Amino acid sequence: MTRLFSVLPLFFLSLLPQASFAETEFYGGVGIGYSTFQVDSTFQGDPIDFEGAAVAVRQFIGVNFGDYVGLELGYVDFGTVNDQVLLPQEAGSINDSIESWGYELALIGRYPLNQELDAFGKVGMLRWDSESTLETFPLATKQDGDDLIWGIGLDFRGSGRFHARIAADVVDIDFASSWWVLTASAYYAIPFGR
Repeated sequence: MTRLFSVLPLFFLSLLPQASFAETEFYGGVGIGYSTFQVDSTFQGDPIDFEGAAVAVRQFIGVNFGDYVGLELGYVDFGTVNDQVLLPQEAGSINDSIESWGYELALIGRYPLNQELDAFGKVGMLRWDSESTLETFPLATKQDGDDLIWGIGLDFRGSGRFHARIAADVVDIDFASSWWVLTASAYYAIPFGR
């Protein structure tokens, strides 16, 4: 599955007409935002819910091939979320924290709404790592995987090379019942081939 998602962007880019490469640009940027993380699990047959939010940081580079298609590589630090988990059968509660981060490769589809505003959607793969620590067990429990990430957003493109972006992304993963991040970013674009 991982190999399929790494080859798909290259396949779609090969289908683009050569004229679209005349309007190519490189870009890179950083962003900050808010991530939420929710895990529904069971302990001895009883439900245990974990839910928390944290500050997220994003770094990304990419290339736009014309006005409609791009390819983006990024790193996201989802932050550390903390929650007090109630144990079943009146066993009290414990503090739990989950720290997560990952690398993503995504195919970007964009649509210019006007000269200064683009709407975009993306789909790709996220290579994520997570560490969970319970207060009663000081050793961290590590998990990792490759899962689908998709999102939508708006690019505010001014007359210069500095631009702004608002994006919302969702990670489709079995480990968490809900995992998403909302970020605001600033980025710098360098056009070429014009």
